[in-house]
Amino acid sequence: MSGSGANHRMLVLGTGFVGRYASERLIEHDDEEDEVGWQVSGTCTSAAKKRELEKIGIDAFIFDATKSKMTDLHTLKHATHLLISIPTIAGIGDPLLFSYEDLRNTLSHGNLRWLCYLSSTSSALDTMVKRKSLSKGQKLRESRQYTARVHVADIYQAIKASFKVPSSGRIYNVVDDDPASRAEVFAFARNLLEHRFPDMAKEFGDVSLPDLASTEKKMHGEKRVSNARLKNELGVRLLYPTYRSGLQSIFDSWSVDNY
Repeated sequence: MSGSGANHRMLVLGTGFVGRYASERLIEHDDEEDEVGWQVSGTCTSAAKKRELEKIGIDAFIFDATKSKMTDLHTLKHATHLLISIPTIAGIGDPLLFSYEDLRNTLSHGNLRWLCYLSSTSSALDTMVKRKSLSKGQKLRESRQYTARVHVADIYQAIKASFKVPSSGRIYNVVDDDPASRAEVFAFARNLLEHRFPDMAKEFGDVSLPDLASTEKKMHGEKRVSNARLKNELGVRLLYPTYRSGLQSIFDSWSVDNY
């Protein structure tokens, strides 16, 4: 719902993959317990993206977090819910830090009731299964022993669940129950691809991973985190508790005509 009469007004700063997924479902009004409807607006960085978002019912605005001013984003004052999903920038970090004071002052005079900041510890499943080759850096990252990941549908579940616990100030690790090495996950995805879309699998060619033993000496730290708080405090029951079920759902949603 994108009408002016909506009682919930969501602003997504950085309407990328996750932001768009959440926005579309709020607009579709998929929560039967919520009868008031949603007005959704979001930011992007190009005119082409703006047109794309507007087609699905999002009031879109072009916004560069390193240059634009929050005061120019008039919808921010009217937002009841704010989802921050702008990725970090190499050499800069979080671009919103440039606008921190501006953001705080604007929100203090607004209607905000809920704020969520999304930050990633790993890669999205969709991105991984669609790539055709690995860069040297990506190959090195494959060697880390454990990483956490999650299906976008479960991220949306967590966002919706957090609506009911405003002002908690808590950090929730939104990950599945099955941390695993990137090499293991990639191998499973490759196997699914070869069985379901053998012609597409040939386009990937032979992807050789680095020698794990030798590379392991150069890499430090893991990305394995607990989702206990997500389950215990927000009551989230994962739709896709393992990378296997998550990847399978992605492949099941594909059709040969799309690739």
